[in-house]
Amino acid sequence: DNMPKRKKSGSNNPLSSARKDVGGLWHRKSGAGYHLFLSYYGNQPIGVVTTEGDSHQSKSAITAPQSGGNKAAMGNSRAAKKRRRKKNGSNSASSADTNVIAATSTTSSSSQEVDASHPLMQAFNSDSDKHAHLTNFIHALSRPLPLTLRIRKHESADSSELTQTLSRNFSNFVSPVAYDPTKQIYQSTPGSGLCKFNLGHQSPELKSIVVDASMNGTLARQELGSMLPVLSLESVGAMKKGCKVLDMCASPGSKTLQALEIVVSNSETKTRGRVIANDVHPKRLDSLRDAVHRSGVPAERVTYTNFDASVFPFPKSKKLFDAIICDVPCSGDGTIRKDPHILPMWSPRTSNELHGLQLKILLRAMELIKKGGVVCYSTCSLNPIEDEAVVSAALREMNSDDICYQLLDWPEELLPGFTRRPGVDTWNVGFYDANNLEKDDDDFGSLSFYDSYDSAVEAEVEEAKDSFWPNSENNKHSLHRCSRLFPQDQDTGGFFVALIKRIK
Repeated sequence: DNMPKRKKSGSNNPLSSARKDVGGLWHRKSGAGYHLFLSYYGNQPIGVVTTEGDSHQSKSAITAPQSGGNKAAMGNSRAAKKRRRKKNGSNSASSADTNVIAATSTTSSSSQEVDASHPLMQAFNSDSDKHAHLTNFIHALSRPLPLTLRIRKHESADSSELTQTLSRNFSNFVSPVAYDPTKQIYQSTPGSGLCKFNLGHQSPELKSIVVDASMNGTLARQELGSMLPVLSLESVGAMKKGCKVLDMCASPGSKTLQALEIVVSNSETKTRGRVIANDVHPKRLDSLRDAVHRSGVPAERVTYTNFDASVFPFPKSKKLFDAIICDVPCSGDGTIRKDPHILPMWSPRTSNELHGLQLKILLRAMELIKKGGVVCYSTCSLNPIEDEAVVSAALREMNSDDICYQLLDWPEELLPGFTRRPGVDTWNVGFYDANNLEKDDDDFGSLSFYDSYDSAVEAEVEEAKDSFWPNSENNKHSLHRCSRLFPQDQDTGGFFVALIKRIK
């Protein structure tokens, strides 16, 4: 349980630092975040948050923004929208709003009605003609996140009674997901509307069972995206009993506990399997330690460390890690269904500011993985700046004549029938200037896109980094092997996963 002290590297909270210049109270109160979110993802190519099937909902194909930094590219500012509506006639906007509100999401995994009063839906309806291709995506995000549970697997947890109780008494609320052959992943049933916020109201008895099972280590309240890194590392053979695993940014600890269930799952290897749980926040590590002790897994197989992940030290034993969980600090825009604080403050600047730190952490993880080992890089964001751009830059920097890393395919046998979307090799890079306002009071500032690093530098965009943009080597890196989890596919949050194996 010894906790080595971290090497200091600036702010303890990188997310707070990344958000510090977004616009503060005005940004939050004005609703700017919702409109910027729509404009940003509405201007991304197919594959980032939408599929080919979504594009028929838009009258015009999605095209890349023009090069250069035109003010509110493609008409994104509120003032531009106001002028466009005035030009087209006052009835056109209200007609579009009515059509969108009346529309039903084609997401097959949920029959919940869309809440037209949700701020994201209101922003969407105010300019629905521009972002019609986002309908399924926005409808999914506007609904509460269904309750998701994972039956834990370790020797001291007898889950048979729990699963029988859930099946016998609560099948109208939760049931195993169809794509998990182990029947260990449970989700709210379509139409039940059950989420963590209304669990106690809808079924106090079920809430009591869930809380008790969480406390005694039988069950984990964990959403699907959060389960994927450990499940995939196990499926490709990188994480198994007796392995040495590093969780670089371990808090709140769901992945650490999930990994422990695997590496110490056999009594004969309890003395060998180990998980190093690292986090830059000491208080969060204290909470994680408490969770491990409650869980029932062998707590002595966890080592807690308090380092900045980007400078995590090499093991004194010189033995590198078999598997590394690299779930980095991110903007969290894939979690907006459960965290109402994300969207009001949303801006592309948050992702742009975090990109450098995310890249440093991934590079360190790749240095710490042994030959034949696998790093799982993940975020709960769907922004390519935090996802494929980081992975691509890391592969370019680390691959050489002496050392080689490559992306692994998603293990299709892991969750048969599970819908994962391939990574993208092209995306559009946008920047936000909150101070560049037009005269209208409701104008939110300038969201500008640039087709290259050079054009951004020419426009004096200070936060631009060359690694933000798609690179000519992307095809060589096979970024399609990365995985995107769309909220509209399985009624989940948004998530990104990349499995990187050290070949030599």
